[in-house]
Amino acid sequence: MIKNKKVISKITTMVIVLAVIALVIAKLYDIATHRPSLVYRQLSPQTIQWLNVFSQGDPESIIKAAPVGPFNWSNKDDIGQTRKLSKWGKEEDATTVVYYRKKPDAEDQIRARRVLEKVDNIILEIPDYLGEYKGPESLNGRKMAIYIPGDEKEYEVLLKKLCEDAPAITTNDFGRSIITVGPLGCQNKGIILHPKAFVTNNADGDPMYLSVLRRELAYYTYMANLDYNQPTRRPSWFVLGVAEHFALDGKRAPTLSPELINRIEEECALNAEFPAKNQLNKKGGTSFIQFYEEAFGRMALANMIQTTYTAPVDSTLCQTTGMDLTSLKQRWIESLRNDPFALQPAEPVQEIY
Repeated sequence: MIKNKKVISKITTMVIVLAVIALVIAKLYDIATHRPSLVYRQLSPQTIQWLNVFSQGDPESIIKAAPVGPFNWSNKDDIGQTRKLSKWGKEEDATTVVYYRKKPDAEDQIRARRVLEKVDNIILEIPDYLGEYKGPESLNGRKMAIYIPGDEKEYEVLLKKLCEDAPAITTNDFGRSIITVGPLGCQNKGIILHPKAFVTNNADGDPMYLSVLRRELAYYTYMANLDYNQPTRRPSWFVLGVAEHFALDGKRAPTLSPELINRIEEECALNAEFPAKNQLNKKGGTSFIQFYEEAFGRMALANMIQTTYTAPVDSTLCQTTGMDLTSLKQRWIESLRNDPFALQPAEPVQEIY
């Protein structure tokens, strides 16, 4: 009997040991097969500085450096999942989760479903313009999180929860996103859509939330594709221009005034930052990207943008156009002065309903 007990004890111990080994192997396999593909070495000081000052030129898209990490790659800690905000509902599919405030009339749930559908369509467009969209398969299963707050106060609360030092909201604030870059990858912590983005149309009659979604998804895709394994810095006017051009969805940007064209000619260089005053970097950047497409074609534009993921913007412009920067800028300025759309209103007024 004693001998049998010893045998049983040994067998039990062996089973437990084998079970523990199996669990360890399973965990290691899970880590190996599901770890984020966006993994970088330690960010350089130049890259950290660039990331932390980028948002000063465009507070709508907040980009922060996280030199030490780590990230939580799942969606379980999204604000819409926490107990304190249990009044949040969600709609999700394979790539995106949309959180909305539950209301008796189900208005925001309808909006959430509409947003989900629009995001799916936008993601399908992205590869032809910006290359690979980094979805859950690249982010250890993390889906893009989008929030639809119930009112402006909640919009501001959400913004501060996602980024404590977020710039103050403005009257033209229709939505923002918060992107974090660190050694473990690039992550969009969330896109927040202001409630008025659903009831305000742009100059072309489209709801503003569509422009916000297109702009922020373009921002994220560009930032996620950059090679952070080398010192990385891209002119903010270029990144802004790329995102704003995609947000226009094939429509032309508002015509620039003669005064603004003169300022671009006098103050802007294609191998440096544009002045942020009066949104010269955003308007100038959008204008240049539009010019590039009209001058060299859509495919050439996409090739140029995607080349800048691993190469500086100035050398890429010279390489893809066969022109030096001075000649290229002059051609851009001439196109602005001879713009056949120049007789149209320069700055269409957005109506808020």
